[in-house]
Amino acid sequence: MRVIKLSATMVAAGLVAAAFGGSSAQAQSTSSYAWCLMTGPAQSCYYTSMQQCMASRRGNVDFCEPNNTYAGPAGPRSMRSMQ
Repeated sequence: MRVIKLSATMVAAGLVAAAFGGSSAQAQSTSSYAWCLMTGPAQSCYYTSMQQCMASRRGNVDFCEPNNTYAGPAGPRSMRSMQ
């Protein structure tokens, strides 16, 4: 009986570690995307192009607009900025 309890505890600990453990994936912030879908009082800024945003619209009420917090792509730094 003690072996079963110990095994159940180890399985539970493993599941908790898997659920809350670190992941190599990082969440993107809304400033990483150029377009926002406006749906009533909410906005969803997860679109890289206006076409992608427009394809996600539902009906005639939703609309797309440029993301005013978009920082642009993180490209390589020039030699001038390193000096």
